[in-house]
Amino acid sequence: MRHCISPGGEQSSMTGRRGQIVASLSCIAPIGPDVTQRRLLPIIFGMTHAGKSLLWAGADAFTLFILIKVLDIPPVMAGTLFVLSSFWNAMVDGIWGHIVNRRMAIRAMLPGVCGLAAGLGCLSFAILPWLPAGIMPGTIFALFLFRTTFSLIDVPHNATAAALANIHGHLSVARWRSILSALTAIMVAAAALPMTGAATMVPHMARMIFPAIALMACLLLAPLPWLIRMTRQATPVSRAGRLDRAKRVPMRGLGLFCLSQMLGFAALACMGKAMLHTGALEGWLLDYALLILTIVRLAAVGLWSPIAAHIGSAKALSLAYICSALSAITLPAAIGQGGLSAAIILGLLGLSLGGVILLAWSSFSEQLPRWGMADDPAAAVRAYGWFTATAKVGLGFSGLFTGAWLGQVGGGSIWALWLLVMPVALLCVASASMAWCGWRFRMPLASHRLEPA
Repeated sequence: MRHCISPGGEQSSMTGRRGQIVASLSCIAPIGPDVTQRRLLPIIFGMTHAGKSLLWAGADAFTLFILIKVLDIPPVMAGTLFVLSSFWNAMVDGIWGHIVNRRMAIRAMLPGVCGLAAGLGCLSFAILPWLPAGIMPGTIFALFLFRTTFSLIDVPHNATAAALANIHGHLSVARWRSILSALTAIMVAAAALPMTGAATMVPHMARMIFPAIALMACLLLAPLPWLIRMTRQATPVSRAGRLDRAKRVPMRGLGLFCLSQMLGFAALACMGKAMLHTGALEGWLLDYALLILTIVRLAAVGLWSPIAAHIGSAKALSLAYICSALSAITLPAAIGQGGLSAAIILGLLGLSLGGVILLAWSSFSEQLPRWGMADDPAAAVRAYGWFTATAKVGLGFSGLFTGAWLGQVGGGSIWALWLLVMPVALLCVASASMAWCGWRFRMPLASHRLEPA
């Protein structure tokens, strides 16, 4: 370190100390591309992920609520519209990922396309509760515009996580994005508390909350074009290398992974949507059920990260699904025992849900090096496109299932809740079984001993 200290630094004790401090910092952290890659990229990734998560949390949790309570659409029709828009979202994910992977001209335009899509997505999100009640064409247009633009930013943004994982580790990046997702979900759930009050106040509050969320998301998404441009420059791959790797991708393993997550996400999303409509929860528990679920999601990051480091992300994910099934199936009985018991089970359900979200993304990211996609942004876009497409199909089915459940039984009793949690628990067990068998025998994960962030 001595060669880094200037000779003038020894003229006085104060000057000497300052010179040593500055010299030490300059030797430890030289200014250059490495600082940008290792320090600035995660910050920008976190900002844009928070903005995207605000839009997604608001849309996934409250679109069905807005369609039914504000726009006066019948529950079954609202559920059908929700699932069709989710299927459209999933289809655009897959097509967009394939186009970005195959077309160099599109990759060159990607930063600008994502910037434009972010603005349109925030606008379409903000105007949804302002639409006239009962006017289907306008509702369909706004909903499908939001789903389309969200896909245009979601798939490329998810692929930037692959470049960050090469530097900071898969579980570290998954923890970072899970913490941010949980924080934004808490913000959305807290903002939605006034909407659980009197029915006459719901439209007014929704028209205030949705534009505020959209504005905040737009500000956070502003650096997205820069992020995509920098991650693409950080991992250049020749076209010949990309085509050679694409031929060796094990599609069966990818398909099994996506199918298991589709079933699990569909089941768990049903529980979140049902909390806004079920009459089995009363008083303060009805008002704060969704907030409880989202707050404990944040605690789940600290709980499941060491478990994944000990037994591996794949087995930990299966365990999280089993815990979700047990929590869901015991919820009606806990509600019958009183508010405190129900709050405890809701907390356990939130911990399990947070584990599923954290470990699903971590496990998928760990597979990319085995598929030859970890250092190829274009191929990673395609892989993430398939993953998010199947996940959104599952989320779409959750809206259809919840709408059908409300249309048939009304959701107004503990017995009605039993009819929901039974299939939810079965789907969670199926996801855990598929995941365990698939990863153990067909998709051995890369080592979970990751380098420190």
